[in-house]
Amino acid sequence: MKKILYVIIGICALYLILCFFGPSKIKVERSIDIKTTSVADLQHKLADLKFFHDTWSPWTRRDPNMMTIYTGVCCEAGSTYRWESELDSVGKGTMTFNKFTPDSVLLTLNFDGMGDNELYFITKPVNDGSINVTWGVIFDIGFFGRVPMMFINMDKMIGPDYERGLANLKKVIESMPNETTTNYEVKELTWDAKTFYGVKDKLSFDKLPVFFGTSYGKIGEALGKAKAQPIGMPKAIYFTFDEKTMISDVAAVMEVANGTKLEGVEKFETPAGKVLLIEYFGAYDKSANAHYAMDAYMKSKGLTQTFVLEEYANDPMTEKDTAKWQTNIFYIVK
Repeated sequence: MKKILYVIIGICALYLILCFFGPSKIKVERSIDIKTTSVADLQHKLADLKFFHDTWSPWTRRDPNMMTIYTGVCCEAGSTYRWESELDSVGKGTMTFNKFTPDSVLLTLNFDGMGDNELYFITKPVNDGSINVTWGVIFDIGFFGRVPMMFINMDKMIGPDYERGLANLKKVIESMPNETTTNYEVKELTWDAKTFYGVKDKLSFDKLPVFFGTSYGKIGEALGKAKAQPIGMPKAIYFTFDEKTMISDVAAVMEVANGTKLEGVEKFETPAGKVLLIEYFGAYDKSANAHYAMDAYMKSKGLTQTFVLEEYANDPMTEKDTAKWQTNIFYIVK
């Protein structure tokens, strides 16, 4: 009996010793070059978890009948995609979008029973005009789980799925119609000098929805105190927008009659002049191609912008169909 006990103790001791030598982290990465127009647009497609499941996930093709649940707003921090499959090769788990960085999309991957792991996409432009996409995951191996990982080749297990997924992504992206210079009508207008009141800040793209919500509420209070009426729907003035850092210098504003005075919010004025207009329909975070179309039009006409104004013609709280959301995109040009 003592011998058996000694053997068990010895095995346990050996296992503990081996735990110190086993890997604490395991990284799996695969890369591919994709021909597309914009890092920012590609990053948003990578952060769109439903787009991942519906169009390029290698596991969807393996089990198209798996159960899926989506929570949150697409491309906003905390949005999730949960899947459950009866196939062992697909399993159960959750992906959570965390944030954008200038060259990355950062997520969390949680296979049921394995805890949270780092999931990421790295996007880098290459010389031929393509964008190199690296899909990677870093598994955080708990102390007592390190010994089995000494004998399991995670790169060999997962790597081929990543290769298939990236090949699917390349095919989907490169087969999409290039809407940068097509499918959008640019209207040339002139308008009179205008007055706006609002709240200005410099912040990252993912914080814009909360910023707009609180700012429009503050503008509404100022309008109420002054017994003034806004002209049209809520608007935003984008003074700068950096695609690399995803940070914008922006003001949430409402237009008022010239001469109106409001307290507690900042005044913005625009001169009379020439503007370009695109009437965009769709989710706010999908409007990138409309802006690319505007850029292409300005280049063809030799125009330069001073700033961008967007008017949100629908109330998303009452109109749930994002395809019907209208954004009037104005470029004030010279």
